[in-house]
Amino acid sequence: MQQTLSHYFGYETFRPGQEEIISKVLDHRNVLGVLPTGGGKSICYQVPGLLLGGTTIVISPLISLMKDQVDQLKAMGIQAAFLNSSLTQKEQQRIEKALSNGEIQFLYVAPERFENRYFLNMLQRIKIHLVAFDEAHCISKWGHDFRPSYQNVISKVFTLPQDFTIIALTATATVEVQQDIREKLNIAQTDQIKTSTKRRNLIFKVNPTYQRQKFILDYIKTHDEDAGIIYCSTRKQVEELQEALESQKIESVIYHAGLSNKEREEAQNDFLFDRVKVVVATNAFGMGIDKSNVRFVIHYNMPGDLESYYQEAGRAGRDGLKSECILLFSERDINLHEYFITVSQADDDYKDKMGEKLTKMIQYTKTKKCLEATIVHYFEPNEKLEECEQCSNCVQQDKSYNMTQEAKMIISCIARMKQQESYSVIIQVLRGESTDYIKYKGYDQISTHGLMKGYTTSELSHLIDELRFKGFLNENDEILMCDTSIKKITQ
Repeated sequence: MQQTLSHYFGYETFRPGQEEIISKVLDHRNVLGVLPTGGGKSICYQVPGLLLGGTTIVISPLISLMKDQVDQLKAMGIQAAFLNSSLTQKEQQRIEKALSNGEIQFLYVAPERFENRYFLNMLQRIKIHLVAFDEAHCISKWGHDFRPSYQNVISKVFTLPQDFTIIALTATATVEVQQDIREKLNIAQTDQIKTSTKRRNLIFKVNPTYQRQKFILDYIKTHDEDAGIIYCSTRKQVEELQEALESQKIESVIYHAGLSNKEREEAQNDFLFDRVKVVVATNAFGMGIDKSNVRFVIHYNMPGDLESYYQEAGRAGRDGLKSECILLFSERDINLHEYFITVSQADDDYKDKMGEKLTKMIQYTKTKKCLEATIVHYFEPNEKLEECEQCSNCVQQDKSYNMTQEAKMIISCIARMKQQESYSVIIQVLRGESTDYIKYKGYDQISTHGLMKGYTTSELSHLIDELRFKGFLNENDEILMCDTSIKKITQ
């Protein structure tokens, strides 16, 4: 086992949990491994896969993740391949032939591949000793990235005639999700190996700023030698933020599902090989990305649950060096997630569970307690909590954001328009836009026209939402309290 680790992967020692997991697999016991992001989950099936021989089937959720893993194994002299929709028919046939001849040691497939009857028939004829479920939280309905195709594949796997072992691996699974995975894959509780969620090199920060773009621009200017990921909720936000970065001569790449496969691959490689320092992306980016020197991960918006947040934030600092995980948020983020849950077509039990997860995420943004301890307690309720002494709460940074001046400017603008205009017109006037309608109404001549031109539309939307939330405006943006009554507003 140690010799295989050293010969193929160049490591002299195993990381916490790896050796115990591998030993159970070699004893032909189904096992669940819960290791932190960057904890070396792939080694847990790659080492026993090599020792057991035959073909190891790896069920993986993302095409980009498969390609990266296969490329890395091939570079080590290990025969690996993937089957997915990105391949031509000729390429698939070549791989299937090699598989039938016993020439493939690791085959990576998406769960949807098991819906193909021809593929299932082919699997029945080859030598399989190990089946690995990567990102196993996708199996559970209560996981943060549940995929029905993952759940559907389980029954197909159990119909295979070979005597094989199952290994399931994940970085982010609550106690409830862990139990669900074990039950679905016939894994005994004694065959679950879980290491600590703590990663003491990560510095967690929460910032309720409304000028998100300004914060990010200022941050990157002072960390211009560092590699980092900025996560946004939407493609539009990704593209707008990149434009803002370009305007300040900050080079970056973008990554989202709307790009072609070639564009995504180029962006990913530019970031991986340090041709650019910053990638701005939706959550489509990052799973399985093997880049050790990411010094910061900034979330432009609050995710809907702590599992998603910790998985994405955990892509920082895989080399063990100090790295920052910064969450920017506002009440608007909360409202958006609540809306998505409400309009979801899911059953009531699932909606309730997503609501509970959102509540925990909101509590994280509001808590005065240690941020690392809050995350650890979420995943490990029985863990003894210790303050990290380095997060934004432990160092006692003020988490409130003084928006008094902004509030006065917005209410003053609404008053000068006689409280008769829509949300969008208010924002256009504050930003100094001169549409035909604004000129017709004479709003380009009032003193508040362009008063907040340094703010983005999104930032002003957040501010107006907060004024509604605090009771200064009603839902029609009519003033309930005048600007002179504002002493101090913080969020």
